[in-house]
Amino acid sequence: MQRVIVVVLLFVLVGSGLGVIFSKYNSRLVFIEIQKTEQELDRLEVRWERLTLEERMLAEHNRVEKIARKKMGLIELDRKAIIYIRL
Repeated sequence: MQRVIVVVLLFVLVGSGLGVIFSKYNSRLVFIEIQKTEQELDRLEVRWERLTLEERMLAEHNRVEKIARKKMGLIELDRKAIIYIRL
């Protein structure tokens, strides 16, 4: 009877050890995935900053006005030529 208890406890101990190893392995896999995701987040944040800077540069009033004058041939009207309509 005592021998059966020792064998059962041995199996429980081995099973518990394997459970710890499996748990540690899974936690390492999750940690690696978190690190990859954080690196991707950093890369995307840098890209977002570059895009917002580019958007601000492209939307500057002076730039838009220069393109409108050069490519579209727009001119600034004289104040006397502007007609205001009341709504």
